[in-house]
Amino acid sequence: MDSSNTTPPGISRFRPAPGIWRGAAFLAVYLSGLVGMLLGVEVSERDLAGSGVATKAYYALGLFVVGGLDLGVPQGGPLIGRIMLWASYFLAPLITVSALVEATLRIIAPLGLRTWRLRDHIIVAGAGRLSLVYIERLRARDMKCDIVVVERNPAHPLISELRRAHRIVFIMGDITRDEVLESLRVERARQVMLLTGDDFANLDAAAKILERAPDLKHHIVAHVSNLAFMKSVADSSVAGVCDTFNGHEFAAVHLVKDQLLTRFESTPHKDLVVLAGFGRFGRTVLHQLQLHASGRFGDVVIVDLDATKGARQFEEQPGFAEGYERAIIDGDILDPLVRQQIGTVIDRHGHDPVIVVGSGDDGTNLHAALTFEKQYPGAYIIARSFRPSSFTTEVAREAGFIPFNLAELIAEGMPEAWFPAARRAVR
Repeated sequence: MDSSNTTPPGISRFRPAPGIWRGAAFLAVYLSGLVGMLLGVEVSERDLAGSGVATKAYYALGLFVVGGLDLGVPQGGPLIGRIMLWASYFLAPLITVSALVEATLRIIAPLGLRTWRLRDHIIVAGAGRLSLVYIERLRARDMKCDIVVVERNPAHPLISELRRAHRIVFIMGDITRDEVLESLRVERARQVMLLTGDDFANLDAAAKILERAPDLKHHIVAHVSNLAFMKSVADSSVAGVCDTFNGHEFAAVHLVKDQLLTRFESTPHKDLVVLAGFGRFGRTVLHQLQLHASGRFGDVVIVDLDATKGARQFEEQPGFAEGYERAIIDGDILDPLVRQQIGTVIDRHGHDPVIVVGSGDDGTNLHAALTFEKQYPGAYIIARSFRPSSFTTEVAREAGFIPFNLAELIAEGMPEAWFPAARRAVR
């Protein structure tokens, strides 16, 4: 982390958006006109002498109506009051017109017109949780750089959080479309982070960006969530000049090296490993176990709604290693019948198991971890979540299992090259 930055990691200093400044200006000008009237200033076309506060408040609001209320000119009353009311006379229409002009431009202006000023910016494709992790880490280092997020789904739930907290320019569209790439001014960009949930779209966009901006070689990062697919394209020309990575792999390496190896070394027997959840994360954990803990663990139980299919895919790429046997159980990890099948294997093994609860749903993982802890109080249980949770941490402490969140480990695994501090030459 940049030691010169005083903002804690993951915390962004808030910069007011233009709409907030306009709102503040509206309030100041409105109060200026209202106070002027309350101080006793009259207007030539209305009789304010006997008017109450509500009437004067209405007239002050009418100053913002373009071509609306004709109040005449301020007259009488104290000088400061007349100055305040005259200021509202001039400034109120300007605020209204500026809001109308901006709204019109947002509606009719082509995308390129709204993004023509972009230079030395960082492009992030996708508004998902991985993008949020990257942007939080980037903002902790650089509060001033322009960040442009491209997202296909205008109803994505994280858009409001990103826009509110991190001063983001949003473009709704497909990062692989030529018109979107044109509007992004990719040839002027400093860094491109392709973090959508579509592996092919990330790599396809990388290829198209390189065609437009060859100078971005080694400044494009593409997330490939499918480990087998990532290895299949590793020798492609695009992968050769881009950073391709798997966020689950970042976390799985930490899990194996920092947690599981320590456990394996502390037990005289080879631990039975239960992978409760064998999606992309579970498969990545098993792959890292084979790479970094070969011969140090015993048999493996694979549990998932579609464990058999997942095992077939894993067997094809990257492949099961020799030296351990596998039990494959199809079903919901919260299903008592499924837990009974797991228990049969554990009883046969004869030792407290290592259980990695890693489905794609944080609530399911917490529930399953608590259930396993009650059933096997001596087990070494790790429950996966995406982001840190105070509730999960407290429950885990009380129950005696280990919470494991991906976001922190993915962030820690992001190399410094993904956060370029020096401005590149503007092309």
